Amino acid sequence: MNNNITILGLFDHDGLPSIRSGTSPGDQLRGPYCAELLGQYANLVTVRMPSSRVHRKVKDVVEHRTGVPADLAIRGLASARRADAVLAILEDKSVLPAALKRRGLTAYAKTRLAAVSCWWGEELKTGSAARREEIARTVAGVDRIFVFSRNQVELFAQIGAGGKVAPINFGVEHTKYVPDSSVEQRFQVFSGGLDAGRDFETLVEAARLLPHVDFHLVSHLHRFQQMDLPKNVTTSGPTDGQTHRQNLLAAQLVVTPTHDLAYPTGQSVLLEAMSSGKACVVTETEAMREYIDEGVSNFGMPLHDPQGVAAVIERVLTRPAELLEVGRRARAAVEDRYTFDQMWKSIAEQLERDRVENSPGARRRSPGAGRNAA
Repeated sequence: MNNNITILGLFDHDGLPSIRSGTSPGDQLRGPYCAELLGQYANLVTVRMPSSRVHRKVKDVVEHRTGVPADLAIRGLASARRADAVLAILEDKSVLPAALKRRGLTAYAKTRLAAVSCWWGEELKTGSAARREEIARTVAGVDRIFVFSRNQVELFAQIGAGGKVAPINFGVEHTKYVPDSSVEQRFQVFSGGLDAGRDFETLVEAARLLPHVDFHLVSHLHRFQQMDLPKNVTTSGPTDGQTHRQNLLAAQLVVTPTHDLAYPTGQSVLLEAMSSGKACVVTETEAMREYIDEGVSNFGMPLHDPQGVAAVIERVLTRPAELLEVGRRARAAVEDRYTFDQMWKSIAEQLERDRVENSPGARRRSPGAGRNAA
């Protein structure tokens, strides 16, 4: 653990009322994207979650009426005063600290503020002018922005914040998603996903061109109700985590069709399947391109092109030995660079560099130090 930096994590968690690093092995904390793993690489301090019914009710009413998640930020003030950095997970948790920082108010004004961003990039790309201005105001009070694809740097640069952006690899629980050759192969092609970024329409049309290949799709069932599904496509609704893991293991090929969004939509299922030792095909969007190593650890397929998608699926399914080898290399790729441990280590290391580069001594030695990160 890096004892040189103390990070206040502003995120909802499922665990003990208050957690500090160094707690006993029986203490459990579960945060978004396994954020608790940050405690292995820094002194992580979290905010006590609401424990009473009255507290939860007041919190919900106030935050609903104001549209600003304020509870964690307000109750984190004392810890922010002692922290080297505040990390908001996700974007909404940074709104109030950033506003206070811009106005020079409270401990947030003197503590570096970072945010893990999933959706700001897409909102900057396609959102209304009012929403873009709202994001720009918040970002003005944020010192460091972590994103999961390099293409987003230019989007933030358009609002003068490109230098604040640190792209990092997304991760997966590689100890949870593990290969298991004993699982029966029930699906030729499996595709699952609940987010709006999934392009099941293109995949269904590709399936229509491959009547000899069986497809099984998992998502909210209403997404399939308006589709004319061919006979080789079956669907089912959302499953629990264990069933999802078994579905991935039961697939000969996992396909993740997506729309072209600024953030890397689909990367969770892609990495979960790769971690499970499965050959995968994913839409080659700009955001997802850096997660694709064509023919080595996975395969790319064209955007919104049923014929092109069908051609890729047909080609890879006719090479079973290659599928097994790609699946093996997929697992190795995850272990090498796509675990949640590595993701949080990267975040901790960047925040530590920012702390050192922006310390008073560093600024005296080099007036330009840290300028791009502020």
